Amino acid sequence: MRANVAVFRTSESPTDPELIERTLAGDGAAFAGIVQRYQRKVYRVAFSIVRDDARADEVTQDTFVQAYTRLARFEGRSGLETWLTRIAVNRCHDVLRRRRFASLFTLADDGETETMLEPVDERPDPERQLLSVQLRRAIDRAERRLSPQQKVIFRLRHYENLSLEEIADHLGLNAGTVRAHLFRAIHKIRRELGEWRSNQRVSHEPALQ
Repeated sequence: MRANVAVFRTSESPTDPELIERTLAGDGAAFAGIVQRYQRKVYRVAFSIVRDDARADEVTQDTFVQAYTRLARFEGRSGLETWLTRIAVNRCHDVLRRRRFASLFTLADDGETETMLEPVDERPDPERQLLSVQLRRAIDRAERRLSPQQKVIFRLRHYENLSLEEIADHLGLNAGTVRAHLFRAIHKIRRELGEWRSNQRVSHEPALQ
């Protein structure tokens, strides 16, 4: 079904509906405009889920390929950005399943991960640096225990700073379902980090003589 969108021609940047209409009419440059407008956003969403540059690039490319082939079926009930984000999230799920999910979240060779935390001091003392690495590992382990749906919602909320309503729109869920998944995800992560902190305190206690 062809998109039911109105076309507004101005001397300024073309609107999304105009770019869609031009693309459907065979204007390849118009679709390039869509890619240019939303490529960074799609990549950021993809990276927040798959946490790997190469795979985020793969998801981004696949997203726009699928968008191009399905554009005639875009009905305009949601915004173009939301539609592209939904495609990207679905592609991320495919990548995670293909890589058997957990393999995407292993530690890097240097023992550190790309978990988005506050930047570490450029010259931290050795103990503080070690704790930072251990905390990142603990967070990664906690996230690996989330369900795929919980992981996506948690990362869109805390790494992309999307509102519950925006996440619900992007994933095609209602806000109550998103809130419930987010609550469970936060509870699991807090529990895992609580156990990690307890172990840290025990390991730093002086041995009894």
